Amino acid sequence: MHTGTPTTRILYGAPVFILVFASPDVIDERDCALAAENMMLAARSLGIGSCWIGLAAGLGNDTEFLKEVGVPGGHKLIAPLIFGYPAKENQKAPARNTDVVLKWIN
Repeated sequence: MHTGTPTTRILYGAPVFILVFASPDVIDERDCALAAENMMLAARSLGIGSCWIGLAAGLGNDTEFLKEVGVPGGHKLIAPLIFGYPAKENQKAPARNTDVVLKWIN
């Protein structure tokens, strides 16, 4: 069970919390999401775990928080990420069920 404030609980005790913001003049916000993904992939290659914390997205609307951490006006929070060393090493994805069929539904 996690203790502390709701904000710290959603961060799972991770030692690093990174917020990726888009500046007001960014052409495509998806570039920021891709940068976040690349950070996560690079971290994994170094044995560092990461997670996109969707519940932290609300921090992008918290003007007091944004001011406290020095985010310039007009910037939009795109990706709240946590990083840290995994508690369990060498976790593998579950076996795929080959009977699953995917198709487009119009």
